[in-house]
Amino acid sequence: MFRRRAAIVLLAGSAIALSGCVMLPEVDGPDPDPAPGASDAALTCDGELRLDQPGEYRVGDCDELEIAGQNIEVVAGEVGSLVIRGDDNEVETGSLGSVDIEGQDNEIDATDVGDVEIAGNRNSIDSRGDVGAVAIQGNENEIEYGGDVGSVDDGGDRNEVRQER
Repeated sequence: MFRRRAAIVLLAGSAIALSGCVMLPEVDGPDPDPAPGASDAALTCDGELRLDQPGEYRVGDCDELEIAGQNIEVVAGEVGSLVIRGDDNEVETGSLGSVDIEGQDNEIDATDVGDVEIAGNRNSIDSRGDVGAVAIQGNENEIEYGGDVGSVDDGGDRNEVRQER
């Protein structure tokens, strides 16, 4: 009888001791090191700023903002001129003096937009206010505005420049 109880106690103790030692396979998860330059903190802009690494950025007011790359998301204050050279980028800003896009599938959301030049396809600009002169060399681009628009020079196919109220 003693042996049986000792065996049960020994087995129970071993099971409890070994329960914390479980071997699990490695699982690929999110990269613990974010892309260089990507940050949730606000960046300062001393006149001009160039972003070229994928990630999310917060930028204050900036005279000149250049985005050179892909998968870059920016929330900015007032921007004098915005240049995008790349694909699949998103910019949300206040007033935007001018924008020049060379790329595909970029999105801009602004309070007001000055002059617009697009050389690419499937880009989208949404202005809650006015838009200045528009020049498009590309296809399937979309510009929506809530106020007025300046002259429109459409050198592509299936582009839409329309007022949304």
